[in-house]
Amino acid sequence: MATTYNPQQRTPPPDNFGHIQPCTHLTSVLETKAHDTVMATYRQAVAVSIAINPLLLKHVVYTLKKDGLLVPQAKLSEYKSQMLLCGECQLCNFYLVFICLQCPHVGCYHEHALKHAKDHNHMFAIDSHNGLLFCFQCGDYINHATLNRIRLGAVANCVGTDSPPETEGEDAESVAANYVKPSSHAVQGLKGIVNLGSTCYMSSILQTMLHNPLVRFQFFNNDLHYFNCASQSHYHSGDDQIDESSACITCLMDTIFKEFFTSTSHEGAGITNLLMTAWYKNQLLAGFQEQDAHEFWQFLLNEFHSDYERVARKAGVATEPCKCVAHATFSGQLESSVACGNCGAVTKTVDPLVDLSLEVHNLNNRSIYDCLDQFTHNEALDVKYKCQSCLEETKAHRSLRLKKIPPVLSIQLKRFKHNFANDTASKIDVDVDAPFFLNLTKYASDFNEESLDPIDSNKVYELFAVINHTGLVNTGHYIALIKNSTGQWFKFDDSVISHVSHDEVKATKAYLLFYIAHNI
Repeated sequence: MATTYNPQQRTPPPDNFGHIQPCTHLTSVLETKAHDTVMATYRQAVAVSIAINPLLLKHVVYTLKKDGLLVPQAKLSEYKSQMLLCGECQLCNFYLVFICLQCPHVGCYHEHALKHAKDHNHMFAIDSHNGLLFCFQCGDYINHATLNRIRLGAVANCVGTDSPPETEGEDAESVAANYVKPSSHAVQGLKGIVNLGSTCYMSSILQTMLHNPLVRFQFFNNDLHYFNCASQSHYHSGDDQIDESSACITCLMDTIFKEFFTSTSHEGAGITNLLMTAWYKNQLLAGFQEQDAHEFWQFLLNEFHSDYERVARKAGVATEPCKCVAHATFSGQLESSVACGNCGAVTKTVDPLVDLSLEVHNLNNRSIYDCLDQFTHNEALDVKYKCQSCLEETKAHRSLRLKKIPPVLSIQLKRFKHNFANDTASKIDVDVDAPFFLNLTKYASDFNEESLDPIDSNKVYELFAVINHTGLVNTGHYIALIKNSTGQWFKFDDSVISHVSHDEVKATKAYLLFYIAHNI
C-alpha cells in the first residue's frame, strides 16, 4: 500500500510525549553494545504502530500500489485488528497491545506481555497505540531524546509532512488568525473541577464524559448542533446570564470541552453555568444538596437526545435512526425471553437499553460476572402466563440477554436501598470485583452454549472509568477513576487530580462502571 497526506483532513495531533524521561534501566542498556540494535528494532516497530494509529489514520490516505484504489478506513481497522493482537489470547485490548523490543513477541499488557517480560527478562516493550516505550521493571512509560526523534520521524513519514498543511489566499489567513495550538497539558484534558457545594456528583460524571473517546469525538465534530442551535452563540460569548430560553446542555458541554482541551490554566474549572443550566432543565437538581450521580448521568443523556431532535428538526435532518451523542455511544438493546411451562414455546421482546443496573445485595455476588449471572438467569414468573402458542394459562420462566451491546456499556451497581416501611435509605458497602476486561459473550442473545469458543472478541469490553461513592448515603462523596489514552489511570477528586495504580482501581468499591468495546 502507498500513503499520501490528505489535505482535506485536520492537522495531525501535536506530540505530547517529548517531556517523558528515560529510566535508569533504559539508560544502562543504551550505554552497552546493544545501543544500535535497540535503535534499529525500535525504528521498525514504531513505524508499524504509527502507521496504524487511529489518530493519524484520519490524516492519511492509503491506496493500493497495483491499481491506486483507495483503502477504506474500515479495512485499515480490520488489518490492525488482525495484525496487532495478543499472541496468546488474541485480544486487541483497547490500545494496550505491546510489541517486545527484544524479540517478535506481541502480547496484551494486563497479562501476557507482563508474563513474557518476567519469564524472559525482556523489560522493554512498545505500545502499539502510540509508539511509546514501556519499562515493565518501572511499570511506566519512558522516552529518550533519540527514540523520540525516531518516533516523530515516523509520524512525519506517515503523513508526509511535519507541519500543518498550507492553504492559499484568504483561507490561509483565516486559519492562521483563528488557530491556536493547544499546549501539551491542555490536550490531555487533565483539569479538575471546583466543588461548589455538594456538586461532586456532577464533577465525577462530567469527567467520565470528557474522557470518553467516543463522546469527545462527537462533541469535537458536532457541526449540526453548532450551526443550528440559537443558544450556541450565547454560551460561546462568555455570557454567564443563563435563562430558561437560552439554557442548552449540549451547547454548555461544547464550551466545557473547549475549555478543558485548550485552556492553558492548571486551575480547577468552575461549573456555575452547568449548575444554572441543569436547574432550568430539571428543578429537582436545583440547590446545593447532594444528588445521585447515576441520575445526573441519565439526565445528561436525555438532554443530549432532546437537543439533537430539536436542532435536527430545525435543520431538516431525519431523526431516525437517532444519531445523538447518547444513542451513538450508550444505546443498546435488551432481549427478554419468556418460555411457556406447558408447551415450551418462547416469546421474545426487545427493549432499548442505555445501562445495566445490577443487584449486589446477594452474598454470592462477589464479581461483575456474579451480578450478570443473576441478572440473566432463568427465573420463574410470579404471575400466571397466558401462552400465545398453546393459549393456556400456566407457569413460565423468563431470562434476559443482551441483544445489542452498545459501544460503551454503563453498569450501575445498586448500592443504595430504600426502605419504604420507615422511609430510610441504606448503603450496601460490599466488595464487588470489576475486571479490567469484561467478556460479555455468554450474556449475548446470540450465544451458542455448544460453542467451543467461550470468547467472541467483538464482545470483550475494557474498563475505562469508575465512579465510587464514599461515606454515608446522604453525606457521601463521589470520586472518578479514569484511564487516559496512554493507559494510565487518574483519580479525579473534584479539583485534585492524581495518578493511581491498577491495584488502587481494583480495590475501589465501584458504584458506576463504564466499559468500552476494545475493537473500536
